[in-house]
Amino acid sequence: MHPKKVLKLLVIIFLPLSIQILAVNKNKMRLVKEIVIDHQDSNMFITDEEIHRSIIKDPMAPMPLGLLRLHEFENILDNNDMIENSEVFYTIDGTLHIKVKQRDPIARIYDGDKTYYMDNQGKKMPLSKSFSARVPIVRGEINKYWDTTYQLMMFILNDTWLTENITEVIVKNNGEYDFYMRIPHFRVSFGKYENEMTKKANLKAFYKLLENTNQLNEYSIVNLKYSNQVVCKR
Repeated sequence: MHPKKVLKLLVIIFLPLSIQILAVNKNKMRLVKEIVIDHQDSNMFITDEEIHRSIIKDPMAPMPLGLLRLHEFENILDNNDMIENSEVFYTIDGTLHIKVKQRDPIARIYDGDKTYYMDNQGKKMPLSKSFSARVPIVRGEINKYWDTTYQLMMFILNDTWLTENITEVIVKNNGEYDFYMRIPHFRVSFGKYENEMTKKANLKAFYKLLENTNQLNEYSIVNLKYSNQVVCKR
């Protein structure tokens, strides 16, 4: 083949490739112009400022897109005690996007002189300086019956009425549970975590009856431990 034709063919092949490589490198050296943090839930246990500080040590330093260690950023965020998972990526316009899903507490645990949350994965979660979750308090032999207590708290969480009305759960040494309701001095003796659907139905029916007859303040203890009956104490 004639040398001129060979040269022309090489130009046709490599020129577009060279232009593309230059464009890619140029985009990689483009500086981050904006950081957008997208919270995937309503919790605010960790603030935008804390997220910034955890992955960007010097906010005044220029940050070329191509030099960002996105996987490292995600690892740092995922190892934060308040975060369940994260996703970090950038777009061609120079915006760094940080998506964060925070952990979801279901109970506030009072364990001796220690206080922490139980999250919806059944794991211990530290309190936050930025935000306090509105969840039931749990006291007593929590560590002795951790797994069963987790099942109970998820059972409460999955029922709107129970979630709105139960303020405190007591874990007894024998594995039984007591509830305190929003009505002052109204205690529910739930017993062990068994036959929970029947106990819930009985409690709702009795509570509704007392509510309709304006007698909620006349009872102090409601016992659900006995089969198919509710035992009350004024």
